[in-house]
Amino acid sequence: MDINKMRTFLTIAKYGSFRAASEKLFLSPRAVSKQMDQIENELGVKLFNRQKNNTSLTNIGEEFIVTAQDIVNNYTDAFNKIQMESASDSNKILLGFSSQNQATVIQQTFEPVLAKRPELRLEMREESGKRLIAMVAAKKLHLAVTPEYAEKATYSPDVGVKKLLTGKMVVGISKLDPLSELDSIDLEQLKDRLVLYYNNSESTYLQDVFFKKYDGIFEKKHIKRVSSIEQRDLLISFGRGIGFYPEPLQPAEKLRNPMLKFLTITNNISTYYSSVLLYNKKEDNPIVREFISNFN
Repeated sequence: MDINKMRTFLTIAKYGSFRAASEKLFLSPRAVSKQMDQIENELGVKLFNRQKNNTSLTNIGEEFIVTAQDIVNNYTDAFNKIQMESASDSNKILLGFSSQNQATVIQQTFEPVLAKRPELRLEMREESGKRLIAMVAAKKLHLAVTPEYAEKATYSPDVGVKKLLTGKMVVGISKLDPLSELDSIDLEQLKDRLVLYYNNSESTYLQDVFFKKYDGIFEKKHIKRVSSIEQRDLLISFGRGIGFYPEPLQPAEKLRNPMLKFLTITNNISTYYSSVLLYNKKEDNPIVREFISNFN
């Protein structure tokens, strides 16, 4: 089965429509629809309920997400392994990241290194945080940049950590909400609100992280995953929930989200946040080792 069609299917599932997927993939809506017709014909089942102004996944389509993700992951792992081997004698570094925020951190912190070594070529992969850790441990990626929500986070014994950016989490709330007049807030005032978080995979990992981190103030059923960071931010901007944001990235967040107000948290709980660079302690590529040495 064509790997690009699998990626197109997953993009539709992630962003909710053929049109949104076509914009993300730089394809025409007709091309996206044709690819999905081909998958449905190959499988002999309907993956989508197609109506005039709406497209949704069927029950089989929902179940197929797991299979499609496994196919893409297996292909990506094999491709990365080949790339890693071919990169051993080149200036190519395979780098994973977990979200738009981490892409911003990469630009902020890598610029001085890349300015000195313009011949280096970064090959990018976006994956969930948990998968990035596993890929670095298995030497399927050279490096990964991902958030860390605990000061004493634990990783595989083979995974090393460099802190790129450290600060605390703040609450993002719509400026349409009367509470946005405040500069700080007790989370008890928000305990009945939906907490929206972004994850590009069908994972409850961050739901568990936020439930524990914020001391059970929010019920698990009120902590909801959103499949795109843009959708999460729009929902929060219009008062459909709240979100937690890294304070060090507030300048970028304020530009992207002019309808959000960011409030410091007054509760006596850990609001720790860090963006970290992950690498394999047994890395034998001298170019990658030199790159890592630029970070404290």
